[in-house]
Amino acid sequence: MGNRFEITSTEWRRVTVWSLTVLTLSCLPYLIAAAAAPPGWQFAGILPNPLDGHSYLAKMQQGAAGHWLFQLTYTPEPHEGAFIFTFYLLLGHLSNWLGLSTVWVFHLARLVAGLFLFLVTYRFVARITPHRAERYVAFALVSAASGLGWLGLIFGAFPIDLWVPEAFGPYSIYTNPHFPLGLGLMLLILGRVVWSHGPSSFSGAVSMIAVTAFLLAMVLPFALLTAWTVLGLFLIWQSLAGREGLPWRQIWLTLTSVLAAGPVIAYQYWLSLTHPVLAGWAAQNITSAPPLSDVAWGYGLVGLLALAGIGWLLGPGRAELSQGERLIITWAVATLILLYIPFALQRRLLNGFYVPLGLLAAMGLWRWLNMFPLSPGYRRLAITGVTALGAVGTLFVWTLPVISAFQSPDESPTAALLFIREGEATAFAWLRSNVEPDMVILASPRIGMFLPGETGARSFYGHPFETIEAENKQNQLRAFFAGDLAQTSPPSDLVFYGPSERALGQPAVLADLPVIYEAEGVTIYEFKK
Repeated sequence: MGNRFEITSTEWRRVTVWSLTVLTLSCLPYLIAAAAAPPGWQFAGILPNPLDGHSYLAKMQQGAAGHWLFQLTYTPEPHEGAFIFTFYLLLGHLSNWLGLSTVWVFHLARLVAGLFLFLVTYRFVARITPHRAERYVAFALVSAASGLGWLGLIFGAFPIDLWVPEAFGPYSIYTNPHFPLGLGLMLLILGRVVWSHGPSSFSGAVSMIAVTAFLLAMVLPFALLTAWTVLGLFLIWQSLAGREGLPWRQIWLTLTSVLAAGPVIAYQYWLSLTHPVLAGWAAQNITSAPPLSDVAWGYGLVGLLALAGIGWLLGPGRAELSQGERLIITWAVATLILLYIPFALQRRLLNGFYVPLGLLAAMGLWRWLNMFPLSPGYRRLAITGVTALGAVGTLFVWTLPVISAFQSPDESPTAALLFIREGEATAFAWLRSNVEPDMVILASPRIGMFLPGETGARSFYGHPFETIEAENKQNQLRAFFAGDLAQTSPPSDLVFYGPSERALGQPAVLADLPVIYEAEGVTIYEFKK
């Protein structure tokens, strides 16, 4: 087994094969959805949470157009760009350089980020425990297990493993690239702060942490709030438990991460207060903490085993805790505290919570089994059963959107968010080549969701958070298509009128507007200047 910092080549091979298998399986639902597209429709490329998924494609579309400053393209108000969402802008530039569609680059980035997360996670796990078998159990739980959401639904709960992807490893790598990339960077910071040994490693650790913290602030800034809280509480515990005074090396490395990322966080916060449009977005972007019962169902058996792990580590007569053991206990407790402090974005702080829980669960399970005179076969059977039960939760979560994909998009509003009519796709291509990026297009909420990512133009309404004064805009949209409003405020430039819009109404005002495009059931009108 070696010491706790040694990872054998056999371990790396097994971990790499396991990681690639999980990542490959995460692609199957997308392939099934693409194959399930009914005649006259095509798969839009996003399965879980299409609203947010297409907002990422909209950000990439801006990068593909050559921009490095982000603008909200789901709202009609003109405004200055800001240096945020740089990761997706970069992916957009990469899409342009490679000559690939934004959807393809999105999924390639998702897979690369997922592999990065899995490899960094195993290295982190190996720092915590020297026992190879315990490492495998922990890694299997972190990379493949979800909770008991499928069971919680029966009892009227809404467990978080069904709708909070950042709170679970397999769900995050299935959903987007920035969740797994952000957590991988967070693990690098935590690991480098806690396990920076030797006089020659300090300067290298400072540089590495500074760069990593800056990147994390650009990719997933909320993860830094969790990391800093965990490190602060960990350092307090270290100081109280240590016999050599304050852990100055770890303190300075933590401060390095704050100094490197702090200006970025401060800039983003300043924008949320002062930018006339982004401040409006921030005011709507509220992600409150779920009820504790939904959290408990969401982590299910892994959560229960994590409690057993904490009990084992802190029980009477146990050996002194290692730094890594203190870290994961601190992380688990700190996240639960952060989740329920008064903060508009509480739920975002669940990011990565499954890592300490998976580690603690593996320790609880493995060490509890070792208390009994079980044969290796029975021990493996128990571990396989726990892992398989967690994997059932993951397969359930991955499968839910695919079930929607087999419904008729003409009849199911959920399925209609997964597919685009061929006539709509043709109209999107025409808009991409014939309109200016600052033009505002009025369309149904469904088409409004697709427009920025497909065309680069603005939607009058398309997202409940990223459209400023979203409720007002949606009311105007419905009033227009019902024939009760002749123009929107702020004014729109074009009207996209296809099957989704016809379902909302047939406004008489369209007869007075010039037609600039008409084909395959879609007509685009221009408001007179």
